[in-house]
Amino acid sequence: MSDQIKSMQLYPRADRIYAELDALGYGPGAPVSVDVLNRFDQLHYHGTDALDAAIEACAMAADHTVLEVGSGWGGCARYLAQTSGASLTAIELQKDYHSVAQDLTARAGLAKGVSHENADFLQWDAPAESFDHAVSWLALFHIPDRSRYQSKIYAALKPGGMLFAEDLYLIRPPKDQEDFARHLFPNSLVSLEEYERSLSDAGFVDVRLQDMTEDWSAFTASRLEAFRKDRVAYEAKHGPDGYEVIEVFYDKMSGYFADGVVGGVQLSARRPGARIL
Repeated sequence: MSDQIKSMQLYPRADRIYAELDALGYGPGAPVSVDVLNRFDQLHYHGTDALDAAIEACAMAADHTVLEVGSGWGGCARYLAQTSGASLTAIELQKDYHSVAQDLTARAGLAKGVSHENADFLQWDAPAESFDHAVSWLALFHIPDRSRYQSKIYAALKPGGMLFAEDLYLIRPPKDQEDFARHLFPNSLVSLEEYERSLSDAGFVDVRLQDMTEDWSAFTASRLEAFRKDRVAYEAKHGPDGYEVIEVFYDKMSGYFADGVVGGVQLSARRPGARIL
């Protein structure tokens, strides 16, 4: 899976974030704040606003432990750790993104608050009943075997623990399945109804799903327009090839939403039982 996911234009160049930091004067190894990193390391929609929603939904606190599945550059984990004081375990499949994440976390002075793990979540030895919360942003649909990974998240949560995630769901099959698979790497993309049912089947209660499709459709269209307007500045840092790779991905995502192929969901669910203190 680690090699296959590189078919997505969003993921091939994990080191591209360093060009953004270099342009601001943060050379290799230089300390850099989470506030600066937040401008570049959020690979989901609406940046830290989406993370604040998770903090509120989970009532995340300084004595809590949080599991993040699909952590990318580690931006979400760093923000959650700094903002809530919670301790994060961030699982990332791709070794290059994991390495960059570790570096940036150390440079941000958060190595004690965020532990990075380079692993396939399905193969990772998740400690049972160890986390107060589990979170994920636009990553779960990549993982094969939905029932297995949801059961694994459930088992890793303490009784009373919360799951908060933002993810994609399938509205209708794409016209070109091969192209869709190459650009989105969708291994467990299901309808919204099936998504809700699968969480209940895994044992979760208080399942709440908020349909974000209209919002994310507008977001991806605006993101594409803004990116194209910024082409000259982006190419100055990343080159024409670097621009083209991201532009194709942004265009594809905007199109999938506009064409009614995919939708977006923000969800929360709870493992039943009294919280372990």
